[in-house]
Amino acid sequence: MIFDTDNFQSVFRSTLRLAKHNSLKWLLSWLLLVVNTVLFAQIDSSPEEILYNTANHIEVAKYEFDQRYEYKILSSGFSQESVSRIPFSDTRILKIDLVYTTFSEAENFDQKQLDINRLKKLAEINPAVVSTQFIDWNIIGQTGCNSSPECLDFFHGFVVYYEPYYTKDDTREEIDSIKLDLKKLQETIIAKQELITVDYERIPCEYPESYYSEEFMSNKLDEMYDCAYKFKGRVFFEVSMDYHGRPQDVIVKGTLFPCKEILAARLKRIFKWKSGLTIGDMEFDLIAKGFVSFPLNKESLHITSFEIRQELIDEYDMLQQYSQCVAYEKDSSFAEIIPVVEKRVVSEVLYRHGWQPELIVADVTASMYPYTADLLKWIKLNTIEPTDFVFFNDGDDKPTSQKIVGKTGGLYHVISADYRKVRYRMFEAMMAGGGGDLPENNIEALLYGVEQAQPDGTVVMLADNFSFPRDTDLLSQYQGNLKIVLCRTDKGLNTKYLDLARKYGFTVHTQKTDIIDFSKNELQIEGKTYRYWNGRYQMMIKI
Repeated sequence: MIFDTDNFQSVFRSTLRLAKHNSLKWLLSWLLLVVNTVLFAQIDSSPEEILYNTANHIEVAKYEFDQRYEYKILSSGFSQESVSRIPFSDTRILKIDLVYTTFSEAENFDQKQLDINRLKKLAEINPAVVSTQFIDWNIIGQTGCNSSPECLDFFHGFVVYYEPYYTKDDTREEIDSIKLDLKKLQETIIAKQELITVDYERIPCEYPESYYSEEFMSNKLDEMYDCAYKFKGRVFFEVSMDYHGRPQDVIVKGTLFPCKEILAARLKRIFKWKSGLTIGDMEFDLIAKGFVSFPLNKESLHITSFEIRQELIDEYDMLQQYSQCVAYEKDSSFAEIIPVVEKRVVSEVLYRHGWQPELIVADVTASMYPYTADLLKWIKLNTIEPTDFVFFNDGDDKPTSQKIVGKTGGLYHVISADYRKVRYRMFEAMMAGGGGDLPENNIEALLYGVEQAQPDGTVVMLADNFSFPRDTDLLSQYQGNLKIVLCRTDKGLNTKYLDLARKYGFTVHTQKTDIIDFSKNELQIEGKTYRYWNGRYQMMIKI
């Protein structure tokens, strides 16, 4: 049911003004009539009629497809098969345009009823069309044709616009955006350096140890190398390794050496380190440099130095030498800087309540990167106890058909107070994820986090307002409280989260509001009204 309380209050005030000159009996009768009219007028209206009445009604000369988004077209004679191709469950639908021409040969032609019938036909095939929140609906009339033959060239039907499917490149761009956000934070810290107090503590820093001796690798290269060209002299190379010490790429230097590709391929097969660069209790990628002397013999291959990423040198105030590296951990107090740092919903809620969560469960799927960056900034600027974090990506890019409730996977756990360790694990979870369906495995991640952390204090979940857990049935296994921080709520709250919180005694938090008391059937949240009716919340729409 749709009920606009603002409209009711307006009519109620008008009624009271009229009642000044009438009897109490008349007032009560009139008030009862008003209540019935306003409260129940929409009961007989179908969802499609309500959708039509609340949509944006626009007129244009001729409709043009919005090329900013991916879209699918349903012409006026659409079929069930064509509707099934719309990715309602795979990605977020942004907007739907219902397009028609305003010209009509019949004077009594009812365009509104035709449009409502089209909506009903679409809803019969897929009810999610009219029940899904946050879809922008536009009813667009084209005025640029004035006869039936002329209007044949104009589009008639639905256009469904949706977010593009996420790829690994999109994830890399999101990680780059987080790094840029953190870089801006670092610039703010540098600009406010006089407000910071810093203590330095030296921490372990070790270059990786090779599995094999240089003599063994020299002999192995001599066996494997098969370039017919005879060369005499030194050939220099660089090997980039990942944090496990596995070679990722080999670059052979020099312009005179003719067998670069062959040598690079053989070196990549020979090299293997026991780890990457170790700083404290973390491992990082690294570059090893060296040379090969020709003609080959048992002393031909040598590693001469290692190259550390400048980002790590800056973070750990490192001194780099061939035989050893030196790193320092900085313990900084940013209390005076916090007020000037831009905040999003995550840090805003955490600062507002002063929570020190024992467990934070965070969605790192598509488009959540502004909020995970906000979490990292909060960790960096605050002194916290080692905290359990679980990042979930809904199955490590697993096909939707293979996602089993409670066994979807894509869960990444770390316990730390160091934002660098948390960031590293978060990026690992992001890169392992990908596209897929909209519902997520929030509760599976929550139960996994509880198993790891055994919390008896504050548990926080960072959730995507535009999505919802597919696995809420698993909450029968959860006994604790839960504070749900909703991200992306600019279009209102996903009422399913309100239903969930009311049922299990959880609380819901946005950037400006804490929804803690669900005993009332009507909630006022950031200018919008949500009413509990027939076992669920609905966001009230002004008619």
